[in-house]
Amino acid sequence: MNRTHHLKLTLPKNIKDNIEYGNVEFVVLNYNSKDDLDEWIKAEMKQYIHTGIIKYIKTTVPECFLMSHSKNVVAKYATGDVVCSIDADNFIGKGFAEYLNNEFQLNNNIFLTVKKFEVPSGCYGRICMLKKDFMTIKGYDENMLGYGHEDSDLRNRLELLGKTPRYMSASNFFNVLSHDDDERLKDEKNALGIQKIFISHIDQATTWLLYLFNDFTFYKGVIVSHRFVNSESIENLFEEEAFSRFGNSLLDDVWEVGHWEIKENRIVLINKQNSHTSFESFEENSFMIDNRIFIRVKDENYRTHLTMFFSIINNRILMEKNKKEKRIVVNTNAFGETIFEQNYI
Repeated sequence: MNRTHHLKLTLPKNIKDNIEYGNVEFVVLNYNSKDDLDEWIKAEMKQYIHTGIIKYIKTTVPECFLMSHSKNVVAKYATGDVVCSIDADNFIGKGFAEYLNNEFQLNNNIFLTVKKFEVPSGCYGRICMLKKDFMTIKGYDENMLGYGHEDSDLRNRLELLGKTPRYMSASNFFNVLSHDDDERLKDEKNALGIQKIFISHIDQATTWLLYLFNDFTFYKGVIVSHRFVNSESIENLFEEEAFSRFGNSLLDDVWEVGHWEIKENRIVLINKQNSHTSFESFEENSFMIDNRIFIRVKDENYRTHLTMFFSIINNRILMEKNKKEKRIVVNTNAFGETIFEQNYI
């Protein structure tokens, strides 16, 4: 969605680097993109569509970018025995398709993935698996509506299915176009939906966060920064004491959720248990909840950071829940479903 400027650089190069293998297809999904993807595909990639190298599909249904759903749509449409998810900003390198074939010929009880920190961060989502395995576990979890961890969850469930991870490490397979988090989030559900963010610091390790959404829902919870939990202790000098598995978490993995409205210059937060009435000073951009001052986040970089946290933490909570419950199959109903546009080429 709206990443044609990346695809113009990566797709022609990826095809050129792998077309000699022969039995390969690139499935390109136009996920209601509002840029010039249609025009560019028609002008520059039509010859590959006619020869079956590219399969181009388009939907105008999505209002925002949903990572899990979009990956499911494109993988389900692929006809090969092996499917591999490639982000639009990724270069896959010369001979990657042949490499995949060789690996699965040697052992078809595997899936291919990457080790974190051994490849550029923009390549963490590179997962290759047998199409039948993808269908068995019903793809990426479409309950994950945010950014991140949908790939880690998929890996966890493939392992629960009995598949062995093999790690790709060849440096020529992992190059990515660098860009900031604003671009990652610009069409994402939370980035489009969050109207205001407020914070209230509790201590060096914990902070209240309040997200007000355009649809008048709110999410309120405490973020814990683990590296500072024991910052006043001598034990914190040792790395294993200073850091947990994740740098930040949501206290008890639970948000207070409800609806908000403005009445007589007051923000009213209404949840299932009770109602909080709080005054917002529009000059100071702050208000009180339970005698605690919440300050509106106006710095754009910090706002992006907190939007990314909200997006990631909700996916991470679902990932941990699936892992704890040893869920192999998600999306108990249909998955990767959409309405395709016809005659767009």
